[in-house]
Amino acid sequence: MDSEKRNNMIPETISLVERQLLINQCKILSVFGDSTERALNERRIEILEKGYTGLYQKVFNTLYEEVPISVYKEVESILKMYSHINDSIRLLTGPDKEALDLGSLEFEGFDENSGMHYYMMSYLVDRMDEYLEYKGRELKSHNTTSLSKYNKMLNVHREFKHLKREKYSLSDLQKFVDAVQNS
Repeated sequence: MDSEKRNNMIPETISLVERQLLINQCKILSVFGDSTERALNERRIEILEKGYTGLYQKVFNTLYEEVPISVYKEVESILKMYSHINDSIRLLTGPDKEALDLGSLEFEGFDENSGMHYYMMSYLVDRMDEYLEYKGRELKSHNTTSLSKYNKMLNVHREFKHLKREKYSLSDLQKFVDAVQNS
C-alpha cells in the first residue's frame, strides 16, 4: 500500500485520554524490546506527550488501511467459485477438457497495484492456509481487467448456486467461458 493512502488514515488530532493510553502502551513495549525498539518507542512517547500532530505518522506508520468487508466477501466468493470450477474441470474427460477454452477460465490472481483484493487473497492463502491449491503460486495479475472477468463469472456462479449446483457439467463450464468471452 502506498504511503499516501496510509497518511490519509493518520489522525490529525488525538484526545488526551487516547494519547495517554498510547504513551502507556509504548512504555510497556519499550521494556520488552531491544535497543532499537526501545529508542523507537521513546520517540513515539515524546511525540505523543508533546502533541506533535505533524509527527503522528511516526507513531502510526505501521498501520494499514482497513480492508472493507465487501472486498473480503468478493475475494472469498471468487475463490469459492474457482474451487467449484477447478473441482469440476478435474472430473471432465480428456475430450471434454479439449472442447473447452480452459485458458479463459484460469484464475489469474489479482492486480497488486489496483486495490486490496490481492492482499486479502494473499493473506487467506499464505497466512490463513485457506485455498491451498493456490499456495506457493504467483498470483499477481498484471491484467487490470481480471476483477471484471471474475465478476462476470460470479454472475454465472450465482445462477448455479441458486440452483444448488456445486459440480459443473461441460455445458455449465461453457457458460463461464461464454460470460468471459462475450463481453
